[in-house]
Amino acid sequence: RFARPIRWLVALFNDAVLPIEAAGIKAGQRTYGHRVIGKGAPILVRDYASYRKALERAGVVVNPERRRQMIQDELDRLCAKNGVGLNADESLLEQAVFTTEWPCVVLGSFRPEYLAVPPEILITSMKEHQGFFSVRDRQGGTLAPHFLAVANNQPKDMSLIRAGNERVLAARLADAKFFFDEDRKARLEERLKKLGGVTFHQKLGTMGQKAERLVQLESTVASAVSRGSASHDVVNECRRAAQLCKADLLTGIVGEFPELQGIMGGEYAKHDGEPPGVCQAIREQYLPKALEGELPRSLPGLVLSLADRLDTIAAFFHVGLIPTGSEDPFALRRHATAIVRIILEKSLRLDLGQCIDHARRLLVDGGIKGTADEAQARQRIADFVFERVRHYGRTVEGLRDDVMEAVLRSALSAGPIDLVELSLKMKAMHAVTAKPDFDPLIVGFKRASRIVEKERWERQPVDASRFQDPAEGELHRRIGLCREDVRRETAEGRYEKALEALVGLKPAIDAFFTNVMVNVEDAALRSNRLSLLKDVSECFTSFADFSRIMVQGT
Repeated sequence: RFARPIRWLVALFNDAVLPIEAAGIKAGQRTYGHRVIGKGAPILVRDYASYRKALERAGVVVNPERRRQMIQDELDRLCAKNGVGLNADESLLEQAVFTTEWPCVVLGSFRPEYLAVPPEILITSMKEHQGFFSVRDRQGGTLAPHFLAVANNQPKDMSLIRAGNERVLAARLADAKFFFDEDRKARLEERLKKLGGVTFHQKLGTMGQKAERLVQLESTVASAVSRGSASHDVVNECRRAAQLCKADLLTGIVGEFPELQGIMGGEYAKHDGEPPGVCQAIREQYLPKALEGELPRSLPGLVLSLADRLDTIAAFFHVGLIPTGSEDPFALRRHATAIVRIILEKSLRLDLGQCIDHARRLLVDGGIKGTADEAQARQRIADFVFERVRHYGRTVEGLRDDVMEAVLRSALSAGPIDLVELSLKMKAMHAVTAKPDFDPLIVGFKRASRIVEKERWERQPVDASRFQDPAEGELHRRIGLCREDVRRETAEGRYEKALEALVGLKPAIDAFFTNVMVNVEDAALRSNRLSLLKDVSECFTSFADFSRIMVQGT
C-alpha cells in the first residue's frame, strides 16, 4: 500500500484520458505543482511536452536525471566555495533525487566538539536521521564540522532552512554522543554474558552460542589459512577477536544504528586496551558488505569474516533453511560470495571442506537439532559455494561455464577443496580451449570414455605382450609418460604444463582409433584394449571431468 494519501491521478494516452482508478481516485487531466512554489493552482495536461514545461514553471523538475545533476552541481559548488570535500554517497544522492521536486542544497554547521565522537557515528547519524551529506577537511581528510542538506524549496533567504537543519542535527548528535559516552562505561568483555539473551535465530539459539562456535571455528580457519605457520600472537588475536566480536550488539550506538556493528566493536575494543590486531579484526568482520565491497586487510579480520560466514551458512543449512530460487531471506548467497571473494582475491590456500566439516560438527556438538541429511550436508554446502564460484568465474574472470563445471565437478569427490587451486585450474583450462588441437582431443577422449562406460569396464592391468599394432604400444607409452607429467605438474601448480601434456596425447589417440578395432572377437585382446582406453580416460579425469567440456558444433 502506498504510504501517503493519493490526491489525484493523471493518465493520458496521446490526448485521451485512460479509464484508470486507484485508491478511489479516477484518472483525469489535472495535476498540481510544488506545494509552495506552485501556489496550489491546477494544471491542465494535454501532452508530455506541456506537462513538463507547466510543472517546471510550478516548481517541479520532472526528469529525475536532471534533478540528480542539479543536486550534484550544487554539492560540488558549495564544497569548492567552502574549501571542503564531499563524502560521496550514491544511496544518499538517490534518496535526495526522489524526495525532492525542486532541489536546493544548503551548507550548515555543527559544534566542533562533536568531532571527538568517532566519525562513523557522526556520518551515520547525519545520513540516517536527517539525510545529510557529510564533508571532510581537504587538507587532512578528516571529518569537518559541516553538512550539506538538500531542501525541496528555494526561498530568497536560506538562513531559516539552514538554522532549522542545524538545530535538529544538534539534538541528534547530542544523542549519539550520549550513547557513545555511556557505552564506554562498560567493557566489551563485561557484555559477553548478556549475549545469551540475544537470539540469533529461533532454530539456532543465541548470539552467545554463535560466539562460542566462532571461537572454536576460527582456530581451524586460522590454521588452514596460514598452513600452520601463524605466529602465537596472531592465533591469540584471532581467538580474542572471535570472543568479543558480537559484544557490540548490546551497545546503545549499535542499537540506534545497526549498520555500525563491528565498527563500534572495534572502537570500543580500542578503548578497552585490546591489541590493535583484535580491534581491526572486529571492525573488519562484516567485510565485504556488498558484492564488490572492500575486503578485510588483516589476517585476523580475514579469519573472523570467513569463520562467521561459514558458521552462518552451515547453521541455516543444518536446520533446513536453504535458499530456493530467488528467495534468500538470510542473505546466504551474499555470505557465500564473500567467502569466494576473500579466498580467491586474497589467495588463501585452505581446505574449505575441512572448515565446513568443523562448522557442522560444532552445531551438532552444541545441541542444535538439524533436519539436513548428514550424509549429504557437506556436499550440499560445497555445491552452494561452488554456485557462487561459477558466478564469480563467469562475471569477474570471464570463464566458460563448461570449463568451470569440468573442474568443479571433479573436485566434489576429490577430497580437499582448495578454491585457489580450482580457480587456477579453470583459468588454465579456459586458456587451452583456444588451441586448435583441443576440440579434436576432447572428441577422442569422449570416444574412449564412452566405450569404457558402455562396457562398464573395471580396471585391469594392460598386458603389453598382447599388442598387435604399433599404435597400441605408442599409446601405452605416451599414457605412462603423460600420467607422470600430469601428476608432477599438478603437484607443482603448473596447470598449463599439465594440460599441455594431455594435449600431447592427441596424435597417439588418433592413431589408435584409426588403426585399431576395440570390439574384436578375441576376449583377451578386447579386454586389453578396453583397459588401455580406461587408462586414457583416467589420465584425463585425474585433472578434471573432461566429459563436461562442450566441443564446438556438438
